Amino acid sequence: MMVNAVRRPLTTKAGALRRQGFVPAVLYGAEVASLHVSIAEKELLNLLDHVTRSTPVEVKVDGKETYHVFLKEIQVHPITQKFLHLDLYVADPDRPLEMNVPVRFRGTARGIKDGGILEVLHSYIPVQAVPAKMPPRIEVDVSALGIGDSILIKDLPWPEGVEPRLPAEDAVVTVAARRALEVEAPVAAEAAEAVPAEGAVSEEAKPAGGESPAA
Repeated sequence: MMVNAVRRPLTTKAGALRRQGFVPAVLYGAEVASLHVSIAEKELLNLLDHVTRSTPVEVKVDGKETYHVFLKEIQVHPITQKFLHLDLYVADPDRPLEMNVPVRFRGTARGIKDGGILEVLHSYIPVQAVPAKMPPRIEVDVSALGIGDSILIKDLPWPEGVEPRLPAEDAVVTVAARRALEVEAPVAAEAAEAVPAEGAVSEEAKPAGGESPAA
């Protein structure tokens, strides 16, 4: 995917740009100095309909230089939901990155028709790859899953050069029996209440001002 951008002087107010239908952005990377640009909001909306955070995107600046970037941060107004600012990361093409890649589940699991419930255990999977091989998403077909079946990390068809950063035996998705879920849920909740999490500090034990006690 490609998007056009134009350089913007820092003297131009961000609010004025937005009123003209542009979103201020900055490109930067380990080998690239910060470059302030703006992108037409309509073009940005079209881009976001087709990419994820792990999709390599081409940004053409002033119709000349092309940068290969990832969408690092998207700031949105909490009320109007209008774009405020973008951070675009220019990745080193030869250096592997670790990114969380979204998982898209396809099909209807056979076990659901038999009364089971689909449990998604990983909606994102951290992977390592050079930028050009970073997958935009991971497709997982759940159609063949019966009750009690799972798809593990090692079951997925990983492309060459893409390394998952989770244990091979980790389940990505499973189909559980409905009754088993109903029984396990309250037991798990009671256990969580009875055993405080490691490192947790009760409200009574907290010092005034929220500071940690001295060693």
